[in-house]
Amino acid sequence: MLLNLLDIMLTVIAPIFLIIGISWVISKRFKPEPQTLSSFLIYMFTPALVFRGIYQTEISGAEVGSIAIVILSVMGIMAGLGIAYSRLRGFEPRMEGAFVLSILLFNAANYGIPLNTFAFGPEGEQIAILIYVINTGIGNILGIFFASRGQGSIRDALVNILKVPITYAAIAGFIANMMRNSNPDFALPATLERAINIAAEGSIPGMLALLGLQLSRVQLRGRIRPIFIAASLRLMVAPFIAVGLALLVGLTGVSFNVAVVQASMPTAVLASALATQFHSDAEFTSAVTFVSTLLSVITLSMIILLLKGGA
Repeated sequence: MLLNLLDIMLTVIAPIFLIIGISWVISKRFKPEPQTLSSFLIYMFTPALVFRGIYQTEISGAEVGSIAIVILSVMGIMAGLGIAYSRLRGFEPRMEGAFVLSILLFNAANYGIPLNTFAFGPEGEQIAILIYVINTGIGNILGIFFASRGQGSIRDALVNILKVPITYAAIAGFIANMMRNSNPDFALPATLERAINIAAEGSIPGMLALLGLQLSRVQLRGRIRPIFIAASLRLMVAPFIAVGLALLVGLTGVSFNVAVVQASMPTAVLASALATQFHSDAEFTSAVTFVSTLLSVITLSMIILLLKGGA
């Protein structure tokens, strides 16, 4: 088991950090603006990925419902914890939004999908993709709200949600999925499907590149405590919440394992994209993403070992 986890570190984590590192160097050398890349991610690449993931899923409705309850409940509880801690510490709205983003959005895609595939096989991959879609679709709505919250009123935050296409992509994906299931001959026009696939494939490398750009601007000094508090909530509190909820709704087997592991992932790169786009504290979210990703090598190894019975 330990050798398997070492292989994950070398084949999953190392390539991710290689792309982040190259992006960091490019940022230092050419000084590109992160908001330009975040605009492409939020308005084109991520909506395509959300649509494709929902359109192609083949998991049963009952299982989807149980998994969705677990993931959405974990996200809701984490958001509540983030708000409570922020109010306790007296964070200003911009910092509060960044703190909540950091513990709300988890890296279910470029880290979570390959990790669950390796640990739990093809069935784990399918469930991990579904959870990514739920996390991205609903997480974007909540994420946009909290990212926007630091720059305006609740009304402004709700308006920003309606401005971005991710919500509409999720709705369209569900409609297309239902049409495909009810009519085996249904298919998207080839031109549209290929365009969606091209855009969807650009989302994960784009997110990694954005993280590298943001990390080149990170200032950890003076905010070490909230950074590690956010990372700890994401990595060590979320797993216990996920286990309790998964038991409550009756998840078992691979579905149980993947739901717990996905809910235990480090902060998503998307948190930085949203913080950048909507003028929240992107440096803070990037720092938490970096710290939590590093620490997750230990925490996720322990979680997977326990889920597999210590084998």
